[in-house]
Amino acid sequence: MPNQCSVCLEGALMEIRSIKSPFISREYKLYQCNSCRSRSFNLNEHADVDLSSYYDARSEDQEYLNNPFTVSRYWQNEVNLIRSIYGGTPRSVLDVGCRTGDFLLHWPKDIQRTGVELSVHSADIAIKRGLDVRQDFLENVKFSGKFDVVTAYALLEHLAMPQEFLGQVTGLVNQKGVLVIMIPSYQTLKAKVLEMFNVRWHMYCPPEHLSLYSREFLDNYLEARGFHLVKRKYTSGGMFNPFQKIPLARNVFSKLMSLVDANRIFNQFPAFDHMYSYYQYLG
Repeated sequence: MPNQCSVCLEGALMEIRSIKSPFISREYKLYQCNSCRSRSFNLNEHADVDLSSYYDARSEDQEYLNNPFTVSRYWQNEVNLIRSIYGGTPRSVLDVGCRTGDFLLHWPKDIQRTGVELSVHSADIAIKRGLDVRQDFLENVKFSGKFDVVTAYALLEHLAMPQEFLGQVTGLVNQKGVLVIMIPSYQTLKAKVLEMFNVRWHMYCPPEHLSLYSREFLDNYLEARGFHLVKRKYTSGGMFNPFQKIPLARNVFSKLMSLVDANRIFNQFPAFDHMYSYYQYLG
């Protein structure tokens, strides 16, 4: 059992239960920190597991790699919300974990649109789309300046030791700039109900997802570095649909959930498990 929380690097860990990996025939122990309340899996619990080949194959097989760019209401809503928080159109946007660059392509061409992407296949597509994309870990990339907007969607949960990444990403935001972080949250109604009935929450998927952050840790960490929480919302992320095997019902329910996710009154409550946090750097 690890002695120290890999998220806050301070608290002691308490074992909650074992979670079977959906990828390999192994179980991983789920821990919770007694200080920051974040949860985590130990990457080294099964030292002989190497997911590099799995990630390579998965990045090649993703359907979105072959899709042409189309305007998305989801990303356009994100752009509009970030603009409203920033107070206008930013001059530069950095998307960490940008995949094929769909989010960046929703911003005007006359601003600096930069991405960081680990997958060679996704980065190559984004570059061919005319974006400035660095294919590497963020910690290895050197930028000449800072950005008005920095985003990290569905990324932090993959990090075994997130402190270096968080230190790097917070240092890339300009004064009055916006930092957007989207993570899966176990502090939501959906996750708690599943846990109550001993059903595996789909975001518990070691060793791909390793760190599940508490709201308290994220807010305290960023507040200590000059970031003010402006808005938080929760959505289903399109992941909740009990009618997957019934095409007509699946499509109707999917459209209904899209309306629920977009509802500004409903999505402020922690019902569903995709948590979006919008911070502004005030120094």
